[in-house]
Amino acid sequence: MKKLICLLLSVLLAATLFVACSEPPEDTSSESSKAVESNESEITEESDTTSTDDSTDPYTNDDGRYINSNEIIDWGGREFSIIVRGTAAATYQSDDFTTGSELYGELLDTAVTNRNNTIEQMYNVKLKIYKSDAVGSDPILSNIRDDITGSTTLYDAIMPTIPALAALAKEGNLIDLGTLDYIHLDAPWYDANATNTFSIGYQYFFTTGDITILNKVCSGGMLFSKEIIATRGLDDPYELVRNHEWTYDKMKQMAKEATKDTDGIDGMTGADTWGMLSSHADALGFYGAAGQLLCKKNANDYPYLAFGDETTMTIAQKIINDMIEENTWIVYAQDFEEPIWVTSLDAFKEGRVLFRPSAFSATTKLRIAGTDFGIVPMPLWSTEQDDYCTFCGTGETAGIAISIGCADEEFSAYMIEAISCESKNFITPAYVEINLKGKDMQDEDSLEMLNLIFGNIIYDTGDVYRFGSINTLFTNLVAAKKSNLASTFESQKGAIEDAIESLIDSYNAG
Repeated sequence: MKKLICLLLSVLLAATLFVACSEPPEDTSSESSKAVESNESEITEESDTTSTDDSTDPYTNDDGRYINSNEIIDWGGREFSIIVRGTAAATYQSDDFTTGSELYGELLDTAVTNRNNTIEQMYNVKLKIYKSDAVGSDPILSNIRDDITGSTTLYDAIMPTIPALAALAKEGNLIDLGTLDYIHLDAPWYDANATNTFSIGYQYFFTTGDITILNKVCSGGMLFSKEIIATRGLDDPYELVRNHEWTYDKMKQMAKEATKDTDGIDGMTGADTWGMLSSHADALGFYGAAGQLLCKKNANDYPYLAFGDETTMTIAQKIINDMIEENTWIVYAQDFEEPIWVTSLDAFKEGRVLFRPSAFSATTKLRIAGTDFGIVPMPLWSTEQDDYCTFCGTGETAGIAISIGCADEEFSAYMIEAISCESKNFITPAYVEINLKGKDMQDEDSLEMLNLIFGNIIYDTGDVYRFGSINTLFTNLVAAKKSNLASTFESQKGAIEDAIESLIDSYNAG
């Protein structure tokens, strides 16, 4: 029966995932996951500010507080352990389970403390948080694999990056969340688009949602310098968004108008004024903002290669051609001195950059520095595109899963559901409402834009599972300043399709 329910849920989710991005609800903290409820009821703009009838919404009470539908169990002081990303992940370490956040400070610390205390008192458990600082390309993976192979049962739940979870799932090292009675994947604290994107053959080994702030941190927008807009007499980005005129070509046009040799040195250098401060990897972000995907799913929930038709190739080729156009509108973080993410952001702080595609960690840093900036969604590809889309790059985004090394999968499932629910009550409001809306955003216009950004988050199965390194196809071409997309893709296509088949086979074998 549990499998049947999950199958039906997946069909409902699949029907919404690849439709063009929809208008967001008023509550930005719920992201796109609030669009799918167990009763498929329509979400109105007032849904988070008024009481909800429990007969139609099992996940909120009369006061509008999110509630967990599982019965309350007294676990007798049992310890629940979870491993999260540590300081080795720098800006993208987990600040949503432990206090002492250097970036977000007391506002998030208070929410973490209140959430943790609520969980411990309500269920009579003791939370034990492991912050991984192991070395390696994805440090936390070594801790998790050691726990599995050594049968040490240290972790009741794990929270590495999404691609790390994808690797663990292919290895057969994760438990299907859809088979566990205590987890309800239709609940609003799980991101429905993420759940559907990550699943393979209606098996749900990992997801993300309100249990972390990183899926919101990594779903960024386009920062802009208010000073350059004013001094150059450029169009107001906010009005362009409202008029459905904020397009990729308009962005590039404005960036070219802002680019100027201002350092007195012959030739364009990193010390001049630039229309766009970017990263090689932003090519995929522009592609996703255009409403395009590398991989999609078929009726059996199996991935297939979507990139390569005339539309996707045309869009990707134009982005790559534009991004390797030298000395006219764009400079890269990789062109700056180490540490590049600090020195390049300094250029924006100094008023030498008009636009910067950015994760939301940068808005907090800019606010602390006293920088006057605005933010809008990533641009439409053209005015014919229905809505603005926010591509969530999963490389630094944390997810939640249960490894086969856990001691008691039902206990793990119960606690994940409970923590996720209370995170929606405490952690998400602290980050979105207090940090972003209350502090980082500097005008009412930015608050309006934030609704658009968080209301339209999309994920890409190709970016998650990285079939044949398809996720770096655009990045590598931009970094090498090469435009031969068609031939490069053709040389990789076989490996990409083989990787897709290999993943499907591994899931079926499990």
